[in-house]
Amino acid sequence: MILSEKHIAFIENSLTLYGVEDSALREDLVDHICTYMEQEDSSDFNALYQKALQKFGGYASFQKLQLETNYQKFAKQIIAINKVKFSIGFMVILLLVMSLVFQMMAWPYANAWLLGAIALSVLVILPIHFYVKYKLSVHKFS
Repeated sequence: MILSEKHIAFIENSLTLYGVEDSALREDLVDHICTYMEQEDSSDFNALYQKALQKFGGYASFQKLQLETNYQKFAKQIIAINKVKFSIGFMVILLLVMSLVFQMMAWPYANAWLLGAIALSVLVILPIHFYVKYKLSVHKFS
């Protein structure tokens, strides 16, 4: 069967309607569905479309694929955020060690190093940590 632009637009609109929001994923799915339908010999568009949907797992499968795609994009962000959190945590440890050394040697500014470590922990690491936990909980239930 040769598909017209009208058929392709219908397939694209139905995928959008059923939750495939990512344009690259939608284009790939439209391409796969159209290729499958063009390889078949039947001329009934509706029957071929339903058969193609069943072959690819139906709309629920497409929605699940969209969620997995979103999660993979989000996972890259989480990895970058965790690297930042690790780097700042390392700086906090260095500040704590500096504070301890300054305190043991009775040098000035020992409390400033300690205050810097506490400030980084409270103002940077904890908000980043809670942000990541919130985003993970949102993606878990979506």
